[in-house]
Amino acid sequence: MSDLSRLSQLAEDYLREHRFQRGDLVTWKPGLRNRKMPDYGEPMVVVEVLDEPVYDQTADSGSPYFREPLTVRCLLVDEDGDALVFYYDARRLMPYGDWRSSVAN
Repeated sequence: MSDLSRLSQLAEDYLREHRFQRGDLVTWKPGLRNRKMPDYGEPMVVVEVLDEPVYDQTADSGSPYFREPLTVRCLLVDEDGDALVFYYDARRLMPYGDWRSSVAN
């Protein structure tokens, strides 16, 4: 895939939204991970869908997190087996069951 095709595909994937509910299993869309955790293909569970997005007040305009709308809270299990909850931009996530078909293509 050419660089321009890849760029177009990433933009299309980013703009394709899923409607998540509490309890849904989700994971990163391929190429759209912007946090350290979890890794690609690892599941998280949606614990809250926010009515209004939250914005990181500490990021400046030079940060990739500047004005990113964080719209869901998800629980994941870290390498020590501890449960952690973080805020994410739902546009970067997809249903966990879709992961296998996306990496097969």
